[in-house]
Amino acid sequence: MAAMEVDTPAAVGVGGGGADGTEPETTAAVPEEWTGPKSTSSAMPDHSSPSVPCLRAKVHQILSAAECQMIPLSALRFRPVEADDHKEMVALHTEWFPVTYDEGFYTKCLNGEIFTIAATYTASGGAHGSSASSSARPSAGSGEAEEHLLGLITMSTSCDFHGDDIGHVLGADCDALCRSPPGSIAMPCGRLAYILTLGVTDGFRRRGLAKELLKRSVMHVHRNMLHVDAIYLHVVSYNEPAIHLYESSRFMQINKFVAFYQLHGKPYDSLLYAYYLHEGRPPWKLRIKNMLSAGREWVVSAWCSMWGAEQQKQLAEPAEP
Repeated sequence: MAAMEVDTPAAVGVGGGGADGTEPETTAAVPEEWTGPKSTSSAMPDHSSPSVPCLRAKVHQILSAAECQMIPLSALRFRPVEADDHKEMVALHTEWFPVTYDEGFYTKCLNGEIFTIAATYTASGGAHGSSASSSARPSAGSGEAEEHLLGLITMSTSCDFHGDDIGHVLGADCDALCRSPPGSIAMPCGRLAYILTLGVTDGFRRRGLAKELLKRSVMHVHRNMLHVDAIYLHVVSYNEPAIHLYESSRFMQINKFVAFYQLHGKPYDSLLYAYYLHEGRPPWKLRIKNMLSAGREWVVSAWCSMWGAEQQKQLAEPAEP
C-alpha cells in the first residue's frame, strides 16, 4: 500500500508485494484474545471490521499518544532497520496494513536487500526525557535508554517487484530498460525504485514524519542510485491522506487499476503514482495527455479571465440617463 496524510501510516503496503515480488496475502481476522485500542490506520478499508488489528507494538506500551505529541521531529534518529527491530517491525506492519507480509520480506529488510529508513526515539528516564539525535544506538540491556520505532519506509530497486508496472511508469518493458547491453558494465539493479511500505505510529501522525521519511528516501535515490529513473508506488484509492501526501510531494498519478486489491473480502482500486528524477520521463502517451489537459485548462482560464474583465468593465460604466 502506500502512505497516509502527511503522517498517517502509509498504505504503500497494499500493492507493495511480498519479498518475492508477489502480492501480500490478505490479513486474517484478529484473534479474539487480542484486546485494546484498534488501529486507526487510513490503509484499513473499514475500521469497524473485526479484521482491524489491535495496537500490539511495544512502542504503544511505552509512549502514549499524548507523550508522542511532545516529542519534536528534531529529536528523532533516522537509520536502517537492524536485527533487533524484527519483532517490532512485524507488529507495526500488522497494525498499519490490511495485508500480511511474509518472513522473506522482513529478512530482506533486515539484511539490506530492501532499502529501509526507520525513525526512532530514545526514551531515557521517562517518555520524553531525552533526545535521540545521537548516532550511537543504545546498548540492549543497558537499563539507561531504549530506542523505539515511530516510523518506517521500505523500498526496492529489484526487478522482481516492478513487473508490468515499468511499462506504465517508463513506457517500456524490463528487458529493454533494465538489461545491460552485451559488454557493458552490469547495472546495479532495475530502473525503478518501488516504495513497498511507509508507516507511522498512531501517536505520531500529522507531525510531518511520513513526509520526512519520503523525502529522505527520494534524496537517497537522487544521490546514490543514478541509474534509477523513477520512484513509484501503489496506493489504495480510498486512502485520501496517503494520496494527499504523495501529491504534495510531487508524485504524479500515472494510472488506475480497477479491483486491484482484495481487502477484508472486498475489491478496491489502486492508483499508481511516480516521481521522476535523473533522466526519467513519463511515457509519451501520458506526456501528450497532460499537455492537452494543460492546454484546455489554459483556454478555459483565459476565457474566464476575459469574461470576468468584461463584466467588471460593464459594472464600472455609468448607467445611461
